[in-house]
Amino acid sequence: MDKNFDLMALTAFGIESVTKMELQKLGYETKVEDGRVNFRGNFEDIVRSNLWLRTANRVMIKVGSFDARDFNTLFDKTFDIDWDYFLTNDAKFPIEVSSVKSTLSSEPACQSIIKKAIVEKLKKRYHVEMFPEDGALYRIKVYILKDHVTIGIDTTGDSLNRRGYRTEISEAPLKETMAAAIVMLSKWNGDLPLWDGFCGSGTIPIEAMMMAKRIAPGILRKFAYEKWRNFPNDIIADERKEAKKAISESNVKIIGSDVDNRIINSAVRNAGRMGLERYIDFRVSSVEKFTPEGSRGFFISNLPYGKRMEIDANIYEVLKDKFDHLNGWKFFFLTADKDFERSFLRADGNRKMFNGRIEVRLYKYERRG
Repeated sequence: MDKNFDLMALTAFGIESVTKMELQKLGYETKVEDGRVNFRGNFEDIVRSNLWLRTANRVMIKVGSFDARDFNTLFDKTFDIDWDYFLTNDAKFPIEVSSVKSTLSSEPACQSIIKKAIVEKLKKRYHVEMFPEDGALYRIKVYILKDHVTIGIDTTGDSLNRRGYRTEISEAPLKETMAAAIVMLSKWNGDLPLWDGFCGSGTIPIEAMMMAKRIAPGILRKFAYEKWRNFPNDIIADERKEAKKAISESNVKIIGSDVDNRIINSAVRNAGRMGLERYIDFRVSSVEKFTPEGSRGFFISNLPYGKRMEIDANIYEVLKDKFDHLNGWKFFFLTADKDFERSFLRADGNRKMFNGRIEVRLYKYERRG
């Protein structure tokens, strides 16, 4: 493998700027495109970005980028890539293709052409006719947009939102990456209390406490590159050691509340897998009945929708009451309700994002206190 790579941090639409900020704090120069942030790095950077990125979905090595309007060009340009730098002779390399607004619109056909081109290149390099594909997984993702082809190898494996602590989720699960993004967008920095009044399985409080204690979000999990024979294992071990050393103490006050005792018990267990159960104040309570201490703070919640919305039919009146009484607090609501401002209050600003395939908006009320 080459020691320097063009890398792509893939992210949900609407939070590219947050991922860009994360990468810049890690020391990288970046270039933003829809759904991705580009940067350059070596082996250490592949490990470090996978361990530390809180808002990205995965980290890809960009191995090729070219224009193609016919299958011959697609084959030739794919064949020109130095695949033997990346793929071992036993590599398992499934191809995933996404084609949007392109002449080559048949994704299965493109998949077949790309697979054939890679096999032919590997035949030439390894001097064999058959590849067992019984080794490590090198998942190849191909994006064709307006006839421009980008080919990447996934270094991550399961999406980065799979931290490893959340095995029990509520009925309206919020992705860990999205929870981290909305905490970052709120500009909460750990100096003031944070309360999630609809905490569900505890994702927002857990992600916030991980930030406060500088716990790398990928510290519990494994990544695809760890099984690659051509990836240096000593770098992996060193980066994990550094991540463990970075963990610090924090006296920040974080509260997670919900009306369902079973959900709160799940949240406590989820926090426990990250070693945070004694740091977060989880409690069974409705938003209406609980008022946090302190004249200033942040209320950050993924508001109930879908099945849970039926339970909280009077949610807007309850929130208006809290909004009136917690004068020094800033409020941030994530919701799929397109009429939220009409039902609640006009926001100081809002941001469209996607929690999975669900379009949501983060409404910000920052003018108080």
